[in-house]
Amino acid sequence: MVEDKLLIDDVSMSDLLAGVPEKVRSGTVVQARILGKSPEGVLVDIGLKMEGLIPRSEFPDFEKVLPFKEGDKISVLVRHVEGQDAHTRVSWRAAREWAAWDKLAASHQAATPVEGKVQRKVKGGYVVDIGMDAFLPGSQMDIRPSRDVDAWIGKMISVLITEMDRTKSNVVVSRRKLLEHERLRQREETLATLTEGQVRSGTVTSITNFGAFVDIGGIEGLLHISDMSWQRAEKPETLVKIGETLQVKVLKYEAATQRISLGLKQLKPHPWEGVVVRFPVGSVVKGRVTTMTSFGAFVELEPGLEGLLHVSELSWKDRVAKPQDMLKAGQEIEVKVLLVDPAKEKLSLSLKRVGPSPWDIVKANHPIGSRVRGPVTHLTPFGAFVMLPEGIEGLVHVSDLSWSQRAEHPSERVTVGQELDVVVMDVKVDAEKIVLSLKHTQPDPLSTIRVGQALTGRVTRLGENGAVIELASGLEGFVRSSELAEEDAQGQAVKLAAGQEITAKVLRIDARERRVDLSIRRYDRDQERQMLKRYAGQNQEPLTLGDVLIDSEASEESGG
Repeated sequence: MVEDKLLIDDVSMSDLLAGVPEKVRSGTVVQARILGKSPEGVLVDIGLKMEGLIPRSEFPDFEKVLPFKEGDKISVLVRHVEGQDAHTRVSWRAAREWAAWDKLAASHQAATPVEGKVQRKVKGGYVVDIGMDAFLPGSQMDIRPSRDVDAWIGKMISVLITEMDRTKSNVVVSRRKLLEHERLRQREETLATLTEGQVRSGTVTSITNFGAFVDIGGIEGLLHISDMSWQRAEKPETLVKIGETLQVKVLKYEAATQRISLGLKQLKPHPWEGVVVRFPVGSVVKGRVTTMTSFGAFVELEPGLEGLLHVSELSWKDRVAKPQDMLKAGQEIEVKVLLVDPAKEKLSLSLKRVGPSPWDIVKANHPIGSRVRGPVTHLTPFGAFVMLPEGIEGLVHVSDLSWSQRAEHPSERVTVGQELDVVVMDVKVDAEKIVLSLKHTQPDPLSTIRVGQALTGRVTRLGENGAVIELASGLEGFVRSSELAEEDAQGQAVKLAAGQEITAKVLRIDARERRVDLSIRRYDRDQERQMLKRYAGQNQEPLTLGDVLIDSEASEESGG
């Protein structure tokens, strides 16, 4: 601001010679009426049929908007009086500064705040109208740096005057210092009454990747992301905004460190309260897919209430490797509630069980003992899976592939894609298992064999304990060493050879081990006895001691 002495010195000799009235001489403040714009500035009527010109340089937005309109009355400072044909140079801003300076100086001296309107952004800060233009450095606008610097334009704010220089018309203000003074006062009041469990009003001051800091009265507390909402949230900024006013609960307060933990979700009902009533087991409800994992998907039934939809519960028919093959995040689906455990906050859901179970359909369509045809879908070390017409699979265990031929792996008997006729042995609806059998499509050859029967077979293996015989039915028989043939006609011990065909008598049948015990020796004796009987009948001769011994042995075998 220019001093009084300098303003008075602006009066020129031409003004005095022209006899200009004293009230419109240079250095005086007069009332003026706005006439309108000209390319050079704003025209005003200063009385006595004299026009004044306010230079356009006093209006940063001259082309867009002016702080007044035509007809308004304002105060101006006369800078220079020209002749009758020229405009008198006047200043609107100088008049404002002249009128406001003393008041602002008093506020500066007393350190009391003044009100002002943020006019525009300039290099390094803002211009604030506090009755005159004052400079507000950008660092002094707020306690923390502002992300949106243009958001302050046009707002009314309170500031403290930090510097004043009348010779340079220079005034510097700070909003931050005022906030810090107020913050210190509030902090002392807050700490004096702060206790855990209180509900306080606060303002979000900053956001981090793990939460937000909230000013609850001169002191900040941490609102962790896990305490913002009962819902699953990835980013805090999706739940709160900087500058937002919240009601928060004091969860923990450490007086020694002045560390404060705050909660927002704790002011809302816990989503697991009454969940058993709202979502009983067996009910079908709607939900939204929120998160995918390798083992399933999480489905939100209510805000903050999620259940697990395991990958095994996605489909009856399709073998789903990962949930992304059937679902996508945000998708609305219907699910069936399988399990509710409020204590563990566990909720299990099913997508496939919303409709009828194909296991019940299979049980109705294919009763135990019925035959069904289907392709082999895949093999495992323990069996082959066969697809039924209903679109679900049944298992043929490796032991049920053949009555007589043992297999180490099902690939020895069947191949993927092969069509099989199988018998339904069992349908376990609760366990979701179907037991099938390939061997039961044929009669069990073991059922056709009886103890005492004579069977013919081929020697496949020889050992110290005896010989393994492959029978015509595909079963295996075993002849112990003690049951081999006795000496031949020359009195030599009889020896078997691999591939040799023999006939033997059935001694025992082990259905569990699928084994038939045979005796060549007893078969031979049976043959001898029969021959002797036939011979004795023809010759009418008495039996010998050998005949008696043979009959006695036969009696022992029959249990007589």
